[in-house]
Amino acid sequence: MGDKTVSVTEAQIQQKLNERLSVPLSLLKIFDINLSNAVVTFDETTGRMHTSFDTHLSSQLFEESHAGKLGISGKLRFDAPSNSVVLDAPEIENFQLDGLDSKQTEVMNALAKQVGGQLLNGLTLYTVKPEDLKIGATQYQPKDLSVTNQGLQITLTPQR
Repeated sequence: MGDKTVSVTEAQIQQKLNERLSVPLSLLKIFDINLSNAVVTFDETTGRMHTSFDTHLSSQLFEESHAGKLGISGKLRFDAPSNSVVLDAPEIENFQLDGLDSKQTEVMNALAKQVGGQLLNGLTLYTVKPEDLKIGATQYQPKDLSVTNQGLQITLTPQR
């Protein structure tokens, strides 16, 4: 038997992100951020995943909560011990909240870029199913991960 490929779509990654990030994130015990409605695109040229989220931020520093958008990008890598695709070296591309003045926006962007990447680094995006790793008596192991404009392609090779 030869190599086989597992395809992972943008929709599958979006669903996983929405599940994983449905619990509010706490930043520095000051801010609570809710992320929802992930929209994922893949860039074959750079090998990066780009994601935007609807964002809801509340804090004791503000009298009211704020809605907005968060955009992140990151490289993807395959973590062999867990048979998972994980987010690697994420970067906050933009963070916009409605109702903040320019100084507040500047401070929030700096904070998001500093802390946000650390929070999301290593986030599991997809785990290869056990049934994809074994067919009959043949056991497969991940060989390669490639990013295409339509999704991810994970190449599995038979163990010898």
